[in-house]
Amino acid sequence: MGIGGFLKLGEENNVFFYPVIWLLCGLFVILRGGITHLVGIEWVDIDLIPIFLIYLIAKDQDFRAGLLAFVMGILTDIFAPCQLGLFAFAYSAIVLGITYCRRFLDFTKMRTSILLVALFLVAKWSLLVTVSRIFPLGQSIPAITFPLVSISALMTSMIAPFLLRLLDLVGGGENRSHGTAFRF
Repeated sequence: MGIGGFLKLGEENNVFFYPVIWLLCGLFVILRGGITHLVGIEWVDIDLIPIFLIYLIAKDQDFRAGLLAFVMGILTDIFAPCQLGLFAFAYSAIVLGITYCRRFLDFTKMRTSILLVALFLVAKWSLLVTVSRIFPLGQSIPAITFPLVSISALMTSMIAPFLLRLLDLVGGGENRSHGTAFRF
């Protein structure tokens, strides 16, 4: 699907659905640090962006998912104390890999989507730590260990079914011409 499919709004029932996803992701990135500090869980990285990206890939919106991954990665880079482009590269590379794996997996199954959200977070932190170790530019990302990444992936994966189902209900579910509803 190219730009023509991205701009084709006449076939969709809800024109404002995808801009709302962008708005929610942007607000999440901007407010993430304040929310985790307010709740007192700075050591946990609950990231909702992979859930939205997996949803878009499951609905055959590869171009939108790639664009959302890049833009939210740049926005995260602006607010994170690390090299500019690091999160954008990580999000985009992982979305490209997941999109490539689409032909082998059934994204409409909730278990597959939950597993992909957890793998997304593990791959994100593995890639970030690897790149920051290879190219140290005086800036650093937070010190995070594998048990903390595992806890973060588990907590985000526990949120994923509810958010995916909510997105599916709001987005039209089975009524959409480009995808089917999530199944458990």
